[in-house]
Amino acid sequence: MQISYKNFISGLLFVFLLNSAGVFSPSLAVRDSDFVSEIEISSNMVNRLIMLSSFMISIVFLFKNNKDFFKIIIIKAWPLWILVLYSIISCLWSEIPLTSFTRLLQQIFLITFILMVIRYLDFNDIFNVLKFFAIAIVIIGVLSIPFSFAWQDIGFRAIHGHKNTAGYIYALSLLIVMYDIFINKNKNKLNLYLLFTVFVLLIISKSKTSLALVISSSIFIYMLINYQWLKAKNVILSIFFTSGFVFLALLLVDTSILSDYGLDFTGRAIIWDFVIFEMNDYKWLGFGYRSFWGVGDAGLSVLYGGDFDFFITKLNQSHNTYLDIWIMLGYIGVPIFIAFVIHSIFEITRSNYLFIAILFFLIIHSFMETDFFRSNNLLWVLYVLIYLSSICHRKIINE
Repeated sequence: MQISYKNFISGLLFVFLLNSAGVFSPSLAVRDSDFVSEIEISSNMVNRLIMLSSFMISIVFLFKNNKDFFKIIIIKAWPLWILVLYSIISCLWSEIPLTSFTRLLQQIFLITFILMVIRYLDFNDIFNVLKFFAIAIVIIGVLSIPFSFAWQDIGFRAIHGHKNTAGYIYALSLLIVMYDIFINKNKNKLNLYLLFTVFVLLIISKSKTSLALVISSSIFIYMLINYQWLKAKNVILSIFFTSGFVFLALLLVDTSILSDYGLDFTGRAIIWDFVIFEMNDYKWLGFGYRSFWGVGDAGLSVLYGGDFDFFITKLNQSHNTYLDIWIMLGYIGVPIFIAFVIHSIFEITRSNYLFIAILFFLIIHSFMETDFFRSNNLLWVLYVLIYLSSICHRKIINE
């Protein structure tokens, strides 16, 4: 039986997404603390092999394309290229330039792979892959239930390192299944079983943020469909800017005051306090691409994080996208990132309701976690996928 290019690339995307979800680098060690560092998937050899192989295959397939495809992507996705270019330049002032550049190479591998995907797969093809991905995640989750490694005192994590990671993976899977049931109108028994099972997995993960975001995303899509005056881009842009302004306001408030009012954001406030202190001499340029967290015993988070709280020495992110972009790229890089996000909101909100739901989920989720520009993080992989796919396969809705 001959395998078509489309089927082959669909299979590659399926494997790539499973890898981003940590399926090929499962976490089997017991962890109880809510802030013990997650496994850094990008440092796993299996992950590197998959990313490198995907990149090399992508190069071969992209050479088969005509020049018009590249012209469209280069012109229409210009904020992404500027962000990547500035990140490459930031490696020059990184104290560990080799590490920064190596991590940035993974971004280039990812983007190249996604370019191949959107060249050969349309939205229906991509959705079919996402559906199989959701089914695989549910099966793995159910099979993990009897094993002790899958459980933490704070919730069910399956093989995904932490209950919060499992939470957003199940939440995204739930959005995919709900789209198939309520938008595609595929109300068959398999989908209904999937809907129930993935919802139960999300509940037992005890990830309140992911659960709240699934509910919010579902209500948002329902309102978009039933109230034509409501515009997705206006709502999501408002959320993006509001969360940014709220975060800036929080940075101006002493951490102890936040704690007195119960607003320490489950320990995140002290992380932000530590980062702001360390950024005093790096405000404008930042530390360079991903050279602050998870760089070994010589990293500032390991050397000085214990002066604020010991758990900071175990982290690999600031638990806030805005802050981590500032850490990496400084004040100069933040406007470039903002331009990219605004452009992506305009593009994605003109695509389809599933992509809009994922965008809505991610924009809010990024306030409490670092989702953007993080190598092979599943949320970032999906963001790049829906962004470039929306540019390449534009289908105007909700205008």
